[in-house]
Amino acid sequence: MILAKTSINRPILTTMGIFVFLIFGLLAYFSLNLDQMPDVEIPYVTVQTVYPGAGPKEIETLVTKRIEDAVSTVSQIESINSYSLDGVSIIIIEFSLSKDVDVANQEVKDKIDAILNDLPDASESPIIQKVDIRAFPIIDIVLSGDLDPRELYRIADKTLKDRFSQIQGVARVDITGGQEREIRVILENKDIYENLISMPQLLQILAAHNMNMPGGYFQIDDQEFTVRMDGEFESLEAIEELQIPTPFGYKKLRQFAAVADSGKDIRQRTVYFDGIKEFRNENVVRLGIVKSAEGNAVEVADAVKEALPEIQASLPSGTSLEMVNDESVFIKSTVDDTMSNIILGIIFTSIVLLVFLSDFRSTVIVALSMPTSIISTFLLLQAFGLTLNMMTLMGLSVSVGVLVANSVVVLENIFRHKKTGMDNKRSAYTGTTEVLVAVLASTLTNIVVFLPIANMSSMVGRFLSELALAASFATIFSLIFSFTLTPMLASLILPQKLTYGKLSSKLNDIFHSWDNYYQKLLAKTLANKKRALIVIVISFVLFIASTIIYAPNIGFEFMPNLDDGKLKVEVELPEGYNLYETAEVLSNIENRLKEYPEVEYLLTNLGKISDLNTGSNMAIMSIQLVDQDERDAGLDEMISTFVNDLSNIPNARILIDYGSGMGMGGAPIQFYLLGQDLDVLEEWKNKIVTELKDVPGLINFDNSSRAGKPEITIFPKREKLAEAGITVQEIALTLRAAIAGLESSKYRELGEEYDITITLNDKNVDTPEEVGDIPVVTQSGVVYKMAELADVNFTVGYTKILHRDKYTTVQFTGSPAPDVPLGNVTAEIDNRLSSLDFPPGYSYIWGGNVKMMNDMIADMLFAFVLAILLTYMLLAAILESFLQPFFILLTIPLAMIGVFASLFHTNISFGITSLMALIMLIGIVVNNAILMLDYTNQLVRDEGRPVKEALIQACPTKLKPILMSTIAIILGMLPMALGIGDAGKEMRMPLGVVSIGGLIVSTILTLFVIPAFYYITSRKKSEGVIVDKI
Repeated sequence: MILAKTSINRPILTTMGIFVFLIFGLLAYFSLNLDQMPDVEIPYVTVQTVYPGAGPKEIETLVTKRIEDAVSTVSQIESINSYSLDGVSIIIIEFSLSKDVDVANQEVKDKIDAILNDLPDASESPIIQKVDIRAFPIIDIVLSGDLDPRELYRIADKTLKDRFSQIQGVARVDITGGQEREIRVILENKDIYENLISMPQLLQILAAHNMNMPGGYFQIDDQEFTVRMDGEFESLEAIEELQIPTPFGYKKLRQFAAVADSGKDIRQRTVYFDGIKEFRNENVVRLGIVKSAEGNAVEVADAVKEALPEIQASLPSGTSLEMVNDESVFIKSTVDDTMSNIILGIIFTSIVLLVFLSDFRSTVIVALSMPTSIISTFLLLQAFGLTLNMMTLMGLSVSVGVLVANSVVVLENIFRHKKTGMDNKRSAYTGTTEVLVAVLASTLTNIVVFLPIANMSSMVGRFLSELALAASFATIFSLIFSFTLTPMLASLILPQKLTYGKLSSKLNDIFHSWDNYYQKLLAKTLANKKRALIVIVISFVLFIASTIIYAPNIGFEFMPNLDDGKLKVEVELPEGYNLYETAEVLSNIENRLKEYPEVEYLLTNLGKISDLNTGSNMAIMSIQLVDQDERDAGLDEMISTFVNDLSNIPNARILIDYGSGMGMGGAPIQFYLLGQDLDVLEEWKNKIVTELKDVPGLINFDNSSRAGKPEITIFPKREKLAEAGITVQEIALTLRAAIAGLESSKYRELGEEYDITITLNDKNVDTPEEVGDIPVVTQSGVVYKMAELADVNFTVGYTKILHRDKYTTVQFTGSPAPDVPLGNVTAEIDNRLSSLDFPPGYSYIWGGNVKMMNDMIADMLFAFVLAILLTYMLLAAILESFLQPFFILLTIPLAMIGVFASLFHTNISFGITSLMALIMLIGIVVNNAILMLDYTNQLVRDEGRPVKEALIQACPTKLKPILMSTIAIILGMLPMALGIGDAGKEMRMPLGVVSIGGLIVSTILTLFVIPAFYYITSRKKSEGVIVDKI
């Protein structure tokens, strides 16, 4: 073999080549981005269309449906979700992962441009943009001080937003809380009556008197002059002194209206409570720092922390900045803990190597293959554009034991030849060459099982492909180094004559006794084919028994929730609650939760749960608990405690859940009731709620349907309008100006601009009767009351209307109870929904994490079968046999006995990492069988030994490398299985538990079942025949 020969004969060349990989691997390591999970981009495009004054039903009919019909013809759409809300339509289009998001964005834009004329004239142009659902704040900073809320907001918006945005890697800064400055022109009803001026008319006058415009340019000789109009208001006094034409002559604006330097209506507020300092502040602004797609979360957070003192120093006295949420801490802890698992695995593996090899120099030779392979892998991670995240590091972690397996086999064979009297170089070359097929086969089986994973096109495949690639890269390097580094070092540093000390001799005697004991047991097993058959039958009875006893009791989940100390409390009060009343309820919740010593801080957003759930009756509270090692209770237990404590708060829907869930976001359980008619959907919604309310393990069960909110609706009297010479538009503008206010133009000051808004005094429109008294002025100077021109009625309106793939929809959400697998709950929901007889045109579909879990199970099953097929094909090609690969693949059902038992007894469900470990086991557990059968084949083919005799000699001979490599793999994964390192252990433990459980049982049974199968299926006439090769 040329690699082994070159490395033995040219050790300096080989060493320099290895150093190239090590140097560039280390450089790559320090330049790789740190992330918690792989950076998977899901192509989303949103379309937002504002239609002022329209209700959800009008928005649905006039805007949403027309846009849905237009964009639904774009290719590779996975789903279309639309939300028809008050005054706005929001459509979220999800494309398949293979779709380029920029192409998708342009195609959607082209489709909507074609139907712009079909949208209502009063609606604004749709805003089409691609959305990154991963763009969430990695840091939250609270600005507080004894300043006016408008001044706090100004500092946040005009100063801090720009300063933080200038930091490398920051994409945007989200601001919540405070009050945005606004210049208000406030009128009274009597002023409108006395001056006969309408608010729409005043709107136009103000805009006409507040403008800049370029006039052009002219030349005198060779000098050019530009001309421009500078007609904007230079001060608030200028607005007050503006001459306004009235039927009674010109009047200054201040004579009949108040010009107030005010603020916009507060629809959202932020409240901060520090549980450590026991300090509460309602006058705060929350700044969320969102990193760019290519940004390194840890580096961005470090840069923000570094800049914070300088930024703080530039703020006015009495203000302070406090970092209350730093996602980078958990990301770094997750990476550090996973890396520590790798280091511990290397240490444990080195110890077992030292015990088995009984020689320090031999241990060094084998142990060096681990760090050299891992460091070299970083080079390929960088080349393939991957990051250092939990998945890539777990790929390296599970490979620790596998990395030494090749070198163990090679070195053990070198030792075997040295015992025959060969010198170092000859034994290194012969020993390496002899196990070439076995090492190559075992390595390729480890790699080939990853091919189905790396080629999966689903979301799960994108996540797991990074684990698969990292493990494959490390395994490839271990193969290279086992054929170069190991024989090179063996030829250089092993003693020419093997000598053993007392301890080494004692250990070797123990190992030799194991070989002898195993040989005796194997001889008894293969005494005759009947006895061999009994062993096989017993093993498969064990497999069937474990499948019946354990498998049905193991749940399914998508991803485990990580204990990062974050919880959330979503609160929704009845329609009609204002922000003050909502704040009172949240204050009650805060008072209860702050009594818990585990609570580090509470950060409350009033007026909003999410971008699609806003209103003065809604709020969300973020809870940060102290570190995991400072509290006895996990997140599940804390959720149960908080649920019990808050259960008696009246008139409130309270949902308590994990603060940072994995997967697609939103509730863990989501399904959609699809249909045509809202009234029919409402009827079936009630039936579904009744059917599912007592599903075991289902908590936080809710739906998107809400009782209609009370509205005051204005119905114009068209005949009266015609008599008065007034249009519906004039009434609508007057109504909006009187209540919400209408923006006239902008007021600019010190380079910043603020809205100039015209409105009525709030005291003039704070009852339904006063809405009817709003004055409407005609062009002829006649004043009518709103009630004279229109009917003012109480009605009930929709809060929002949902569509899913163009169907009218009711969305149901929920969560599994603590320690209840997601799959158990969804299976019961599925059973109950299947029993309902939905009318034609009505059905339900799963969404969110449940859909991803179902897709994952289907994809993993396909990958599992394909991995077995590819492994068989590879083994058949290497062993030049169609039958022997079947013997080797029998180790897979044997491993399943250990997998089922280990998952059951550790109370771990099948999920993304445990299923991944199951597929990886295919490549690992077959290696022991390959070692035994490869050497058996050599004895049968090359030396003409009978099958039984060959098995009884070959299997005990390979017992030591089998035990050594198996125990090395087990100890390499042991830190993961034990959950060493708190951050991210919920993701790592299933991988370690499944791998170790499967390996232990399959190794024990493989030592007897595989030889028994080989013996039973051997043909007597082929025994003792030496096969000639050309």
